[in-house]
Amino acid sequence: MNKLQFNIVKLLFVSLIAVFSGMAMSGCSDDEEVSQSQYGYVQFKLYKEASYNNGTEAAAQSAATRASINNLGEAKKIEVEMLYNGTSITQTLVLNAYNDENAEYGLRSDKLQLLVGEYKIVGYRIYDKLDQVITGVSADADEMFTVVPSGLTVKDLTIDAQARGSVKFKLEKQLPETTRANSEGYLFSDIQLADIQVQNTFSQVTYTFEKLKARYEEEYELTNPDSENDKYKDHGVAYCDSAVWLPAGNYKVISYTVYSKSGVTETELETQAVSGETFTVKDNALTEYAIVPVLVSETAENIKDYLALKEIWDQMNGKNWSYYGATYPQGANWNFNKDIDMWGDQPGVTLDNNGRVTSLTLAGFGASGKLPDAIGQLTELRILALGSHDETYGGTLFGPQGIQPDMSEAKRNEMRMDYKKHFLDRDIRANLSEMLQWTIDNYASPNNKIKKNSRISKKDTQIGILTNGITGVSKAVMRLKNLQQFYIANSPIKCEDICTSWTDPQSAYAQEYEKENLSWSDMTNLTDVELYNCVNLIRLPLDMIGNLPELQLLNIACNQNITGAQLREDWSKLCDMPAGPRLQILYMGYNNLEEFPDDAQLHKMVKFKMLDCTTNKVHTLHSFGTDIKLSTLYLDNNKISSIPDDFCAFTNEVETLGFSYNELTEVPNIFNAKSIYIMSSVDFSHNKITGFAGGDDNFKGINAYTVSLSYNKLKNFPKALFKSGSPIQTLDLTANELTEVKEGDMQGPNAHLLQTIDLRFNKLTKLCDDFRATNIPYLSGIDLSYNSFSQVPPQPLNCSELKAFAIRYQRNEKGERTLRDWPVGITQCPSLVQLQIGSNDIRKVDETMTPYIWILDIKDNPNISIDLSGVCSAIQAGMYYLFYDKTQDIRGCDILGIER
Repeated sequence: MNKLQFNIVKLLFVSLIAVFSGMAMSGCSDDEEVSQSQYGYVQFKLYKEASYNNGTEAAAQSAATRASINNLGEAKKIEVEMLYNGTSITQTLVLNAYNDENAEYGLRSDKLQLLVGEYKIVGYRIYDKLDQVITGVSADADEMFTVVPSGLTVKDLTIDAQARGSVKFKLEKQLPETTRANSEGYLFSDIQLADIQVQNTFSQVTYTFEKLKARYEEEYELTNPDSENDKYKDHGVAYCDSAVWLPAGNYKVISYTVYSKSGVTETELETQAVSGETFTVKDNALTEYAIVPVLVSETAENIKDYLALKEIWDQMNGKNWSYYGATYPQGANWNFNKDIDMWGDQPGVTLDNNGRVTSLTLAGFGASGKLPDAIGQLTELRILALGSHDETYGGTLFGPQGIQPDMSEAKRNEMRMDYKKHFLDRDIRANLSEMLQWTIDNYASPNNKIKKNSRISKKDTQIGILTNGITGVSKAVMRLKNLQQFYIANSPIKCEDICTSWTDPQSAYAQEYEKENLSWSDMTNLTDVELYNCVNLIRLPLDMIGNLPELQLLNIACNQNITGAQLREDWSKLCDMPAGPRLQILYMGYNNLEEFPDDAQLHKMVKFKMLDCTTNKVHTLHSFGTDIKLSTLYLDNNKISSIPDDFCAFTNEVETLGFSYNELTEVPNIFNAKSIYIMSSVDFSHNKITGFAGGDDNFKGINAYTVSLSYNKLKNFPKALFKSGSPIQTLDLTANELTEVKEGDMQGPNAHLLQTIDLRFNKLTKLCDDFRATNIPYLSGIDLSYNSFSQVPPQPLNCSELKAFAIRYQRNEKGERTLRDWPVGITQCPSLVQLQIGSNDIRKVDETMTPYIWILDIKDNPNISIDLSGVCSAIQAGMYYLFYDKTQDIRGCDILGIER
């Protein structure tokens, strides 16, 4: 070894020791040692020859054909042979890069310390991770570098590695030039992953990239700059933001597979061969974005659905639609100025995972004309709503919380109660006095509080007022075998134009469907039909509704141009048709029905559960029979004078039975207090009732918690209710002609259950001992106002649960005030918190008032004299409510501002 080689090797050894020890090393002490300033560093950088030579396409193609290495990242070490002053030096160094992808842009070697001076590179070898030689390169004659004192020299080297660049893809929709086979279709926005196959146009080599993540975006193109309504066109695309590497060259996309993803589940949507536009990949350059043409076929079923939507919109005056309601923005309309596969994204339209239309709701848009034959294309349709009963008060029936395709049975039943909830339901306890309502709301269980009356009044429903101009429906609806709900409402449509003919016999749709054997009997999924407030209906379309084999709900309310005789005839025929025995719910309020079908017909409705005949002209009822058990019955606002004993039976689901505002003279004997089913409430208010069918001894009772007999003509207390064992908790006897309650009138096996009784607006002068705690121990509220008492009846006051007692406005037949004496000892009642004794003629009150009764009404007692010093502090603290006149003689509480 000569002197130079010895010094170089020694220097390398010393450098390694310095690195591992972390110490700054000084020079050698050898006689032949040279000073540190005579050394410098060199670092080699290895590049692909194609990119190093300006990245020209020619260079890239040349490198591609003669490459000795595919990926620069395969190079792990470099062995460099150098000449220094005629001496050969060979050194192996490690090559570094952050990752294989960054390696394509070049590799750096470790730094090498050398003596200063000129060095000529003879050649270099490249090793892989197994220390196997990948390739060797002989350097050109002028391949030199200079090491400077204490400095770093960077020397670039090149290798014939494969020229590679990166590319990102963009999925764009494209209509194919030729028709391809029918497919079910899918939503472009559902694409979340994509396999993309590309081919080199020169070498024909193909490359496949799997499961690239796709990001959906909607972009806007200026298409009609002079138009205010459709200036921009919506365009949906999907970006694959992950860059993938390819050898340099020209390529085109030749196929793709797209997937949707839910959680960890990946579902293939489509695989298609395509011929994309050519794109170029340059060495170490990013191509952004290469287009993947995703084919949108007009023969795909979802696209055919969207074309049908466009036809419906065009034929039903769609340009003038303007939504009103709560589900969509006010004034909303459909928009077709976007990609065809986005046409299904419209207000009132619901799509499934394949992009098929499953719900079409035109309620609230103001559509007009005839629903065209194109409706028959929507074979996945579950819901078709051409108006609905809720348009004018809410418009949320088909909103996110309303009717949806393929609802659960529980949700379906809930939606069937929507009309009942908003138009029929009421809590008859809301007719009790305010005091009694307060008592129930404050002391009853949370589930038993009074539901405030949210009933929609007749003017709010706008009966006879139209919200759309729909005049007909194509019989192509019979193609929709998946249809579940069919609504027509607030429309001028006529019976003969409901699904009886083609809208246009010459249309392509009609020509295609004419060959099919269409029948309502095939509509086994159609269970709910509404024909509501259709002013031109003069009879029911029985050919449709009567032949539905699984019809469960029929809403024909508010069709006031159907005569009573015609409605009875149609109902009778319906009983004999396939739908009759299956029907469970019939809404037919606000019509002209005068008489029910005969018993024999009604007996055929074996699954019947709910009947609404509110506000008709019914004077004669016939029987369903006791084998048919109803859960809901509304006969309010009719002319019914009697109800057959075998009219029907009832289930345990009964909430309210309504018989109010009729001409009944007796409470019908259609209930049974001994039934295991206890109903919530029964309303016989506003009739002409004087007694009970079967008399007091044979009346079977009413198995209900709440019974209202208010505004009738009862002269005698309804003892039959208690004698029969009716489990009544709340009894409303307001506005009758009661003069007394005789001993034994309110006794029976369940009399002790009574909690609330309203006796206002009668002619009572006293109460019997039946009102004592021994008989009705749970009494919490009693209102005796507007009667003729001359003394406060003491019987109820010892009930331990009594919270509220009212005896306001006591008058005789001449209108004279009859009640003068204060009920001595009333402040000792164990639970009483509210006393109403106003509008009487109470005089001197000697009793000391206590804060236990903290709601006191003494207003309109002009001659009263009372000391309130015992409760004044509570009044001042806002813990005592006093209703009084400032002109009254009230002492002991100056804060009341009494006028002296």
